[in-house]
Amino acid sequence: MAIKDSVAYPNLLSHDDDPSHVIRRYPFTDGGGGNIGQMKVGHLVKFNAGRTEVLAAVGAAGADDATVEGVIEDIPDNTDVPSGAAHKTVAVGLQGSYDKNTVGYQDGTALSTAAIARLRSLGIFLDPATPAGAFAP
Repeated sequence: MAIKDSVAYPNLLSHDDDPSHVIRRYPFTDGGGGNIGQMKVGHLVKFNAGRTEVLAAVGAAGADDATVEGVIEDIPDNTDVPSGAAHKTVAVGLQGSYDKNTVGYQDGTALSTAAIARLRSLGIFLDPATPAGAFAP
């Protein structure tokens, strides 16, 4: 499935010499963590039980620190209605380097050490600042 109307957000990606990004598009399910209208580029997501759709990750009290799996890189436009599904889709970064200042939970909770460790174990690295030179995880 192609990404529609992608917009380059220069502050989302880190200045990594070898970014090695993996991006896939998944249907988004509204739920306890937030709905599609609240989601923004840089928000963290987790997968549903069948790993076929993503949901907003919740940071409050470490609720989803162990289950975060990706970073939203593109939100749907008003024409996004996938065939055979009632859900809009989001592009999810499953691997790569990101600016830590733009990645976070939809509910505004600060990233915990456990969440950062979980992302790192999946190949998602958070650059603490946008440096003048290359970021080395």
